[in-house]
Amino acid sequence: MKVFVEEQRFKKWIIASLIILPLVGGIIPLILVENDFPTFNSEGFWGLVILSIIVLLVLMLLLSIKLSTKINEQGIYYQYFPIHLTQKFISWQAIESYYLTKNYPFNKFGGYGGYKVSLFKNKGTTMNVGGKYGIQLILKNGKKILLGTQNTTGAENILKTYKQN
Repeated sequence: MKVFVEEQRFKKWIIASLIILPLVGGIIPLILVENDFPTFNSEGFWGLVILSIIVLLVLMLLLSIKLSTKINEQGIYYQYFPIHLTQKFISWQAIESYYLTKNYPFNKFGGYGGYKVSLFKNKGTTMNVGGKYGIQLILKNGKKILLGTQNTTGAENILKTYKQN
């Protein structure tokens, strides 16, 4: 029995830049205008503390995001944590067709990575953490699901194995 397993996370430098740059961009002007820099007793100080806590919580959320994919003889298991708290399963019998495709996240889904549900019926749902490729699933009930992959060779080999069966 052949098994394909992949776990993806966002690159830490991307997350850090998304959080740190706006935070630093908001604090530097306060430092440059030294009279306006909040002291321990001022309301501005507590505002910075609350802002820092919010930024830290968002950073922790972004660092917890991961896409797990497992393909075996029974079907495809996937989980986009923290949206899916448990693994989702799609049996081979529920899949009409599937193939490896080049993913154009900005054109099709309006962004680089993440969990996106298209409002248009023909585009479906995508779960992507980065990379240019995905496993496109077209289900018998008409739903489309795109699971991002960074291991195109492994994904292609396992899809060929189960496409023959």
